[in-house]
Amino acid sequence: MRKLVIVGASGLGKEVAWIVERCNALAPAFEVLGFCDDAVEKQRGVFDRLPLLGPVESVAKRFGPVGFVCAVGNNKARQALTRRAVAEGHEPVTVMDPSAIIAPGVEIGKGCIIGIGSVVSAGSRIDDGALVNHQVTVGHDVTLGAFAQLCPGVRVSGGCVLGEGALMGSNACTIPCVRVGAWATVGAGSVAMRDIPDGGSLIRLGR
Repeated sequence: MRKLVIVGASGLGKEVAWIVERCNALAPAFEVLGFCDDAVEKQRGVFDRLPLLGPVESVAKRFGPVGFVCAVGNNKARQALTRRAVAEGHEPVTVMDPSAIIAPGVEIGKGCIIGIGSVVSAGSRIDDGALVNHQVTVGHDVTLGAFAQLCPGVRVSGGCVLGEGALMGSNACTIPCVRVGAWATVGAGSVAMRDIPDGGSLIRLGR
């Protein structure tokens, strides 16, 4: 089995550990060594039944190069931590829940997370480090840029392009063929009916 560490001892880290456990129940593939985290209070002990291993730089000294999944929700932080882990010789690993439905021919990069009950349709591409959370639908011919994130319940219609680091909050959606720029945000519950420029935002405000 492949040795694997989860970067980020957090709620998302727990979810990734759960997905890996669900994958292993069907076909054992990963030995999870534990969690890496920079936080001082997460350097030692146990988190979610797995050892805390300290910063990602400490892993190679103990285990040599291993696979890793960066389970950090902040897109810029996930990008930075991935670069740190790769610099140490570790390889980003994509994990997909067994319940996810992925069309034949879909391209999925390294270090991605595909959550429970998600669907990625024909002709789409998911670039490195992207996060497709639980119960997300990605329509046909969609491009999801590196380190972008689709929160739970997001609906991306066909032909859309989401740039690097773009974020769609929970239950947000798009009409077809919209472009969401690099590091742009579509807030939770919002509907993107037009292109959003790089670094822009569309936020639906509650009462």
